[in-house]
Amino acid sequence: MTFSRRRLVRGTLVAILVLVTLPAIWLGIKWNRALTNVDKMIVTPAALPQATSEAQPALGDTSSSDAASAPEPTAMPIPAPDGAMNILLLGSDGRIGEDISRTDTIVWVHLDGRTNHVSMLSLPRDLWVNIPGYGKNKINAAYGIGERKIGLGYGPALLKKTVSELVGLPIDHFVMINFQGFKTLIDKIGGIYVDVPKAIDDDKYPMDAYEGDVRTMKIHFDAGEQLLDGDQALIYSRTRHADSDFGRNQRQQQVLMAIFDRVRQQGLFGQLTNLDEYTDALSDYVRTDLSRGQMLRLASMGSKLNAEGIQRYAIDPSMVVEQRQPAYVLVLNDKKSLKRLVNQMIDPTVATAGGEDPMR
Repeated sequence: MTFSRRRLVRGTLVAILVLVTLPAIWLGIKWNRALTNVDKMIVTPAALPQATSEAQPALGDTSSSDAASAPEPTAMPIPAPDGAMNILLLGSDGRIGEDISRTDTIVWVHLDGRTNHVSMLSLPRDLWVNIPGYGKNKINAAYGIGERKIGLGYGPALLKKTVSELVGLPIDHFVMINFQGFKTLIDKIGGIYVDVPKAIDDDKYPMDAYEGDVRTMKIHFDAGEQLLDGDQALIYSRTRHADSDFGRNQRQQQVLMAIFDRVRQQGLFGQLTNLDEYTDALSDYVRTDLSRGQMLRLASMGSKLNAEGIQRYAIDPSMVVEQRQPAYVLVLNDKKSLKRLVNQMIDPTVATAGGEDPMR
């Protein structure tokens, strides 16, 4: 082989090597960047200190109120079924730079990796519950109490403990996203398709940025399927004056399902090439105590699911009593119904009332 031919062969081999290795290097750089972003989202799970022996008063003296006689939650949570995981999805009104915020969206998600069974239960933000060590209060107060009374970073732990006692199962993890992150995610996936059951008009929707004394605005949604961007989806999820918090809980679940559908349709559960772009967009707005490995397993599970296979549940008006003093709260009056919902969530073979999914 002549020198020029050998040089041509070597040059060709080098070119082939470069073509093969460059994509791998590029993918590796993007993957490392994505992992750095994911690590930014992960917080170390906080262990709650021993609960105080005397419960702290909440929302004033309620010793003579109906709330004081509300059914006590299960004292000792029972272990979750083998292979199952319980996660709290939390929507926060916190903004960048704020250490303490409210968790106005609380959804308990039960996942069983062995059977690919997933179910979710929405918990009204005004539900009157026992916050371990701090007495009775609205469930959405648990996060703030943990942050203020115990220390920064303890809000999720106290809220997990509160929900755990309420439903009688250990809550393993949490994922929290604030309003800006919620909008960013939806815009990043190109919006979501939502079928609005009936027209919605809310004349008192709260504005994020006040204009003088104007703190609310009018919003409207037509009935029917429509593509919502991040701002519209957030408004749709938060509006409640057109109906109630129960209606809002259903809309929040509907939006979660729409996000899941959109992500799955775009193949994002198994897509690595754009992973860094999504984590770049969300790293400032999401916090979780899930590990990298757990996130990957959940993504693998998500790729095998469809929205129709996710069971949706909610605490409905028949299970609670409204109380307006000293503040508006929802007091559980039917502990058996809650227990029945929990049993249906963790065991898909348990028949629902009337044989149908309560949210369908």
